[in-house]
Amino acid sequence: MAKLMIAASLGLALAVGACTEAERRDAGNDAEAAAGKVAAETRDAVNSPELKEMGAEIKEAAGDAGQVIKNAAKGAAEGAREGVAKVEKESEEAAHDPNH
Repeated sequence: MAKLMIAASLGLALAVGACTEAERRDAGNDAEAAAGKVAAETRDAVNSPELKEMGAEIKEAAGDAGQVIKNAAKGAAEGAREGVAKVEKESEEAAHDPNH
């Protein structure tokens, strides 16, 4: 967005260089009006209920994803503990088994 504004400003500056004083004032006023309109529309968009709802949905989805990751990590840790316990039990049994 910043690059677009810079390019527009440069184009306006080049165009203004070839204009009369009255044309420059008109172009400057037009540019100010356009900038004001863009700023107002941007404020309206940022404050729109739709955008706020989308932000809430993104936040909720991120929370859901975090919970899924947390549960997956918890399941992996439990699986690892069960695996270690099984190996330890089998090791103890093998140590006490006279046939091994």
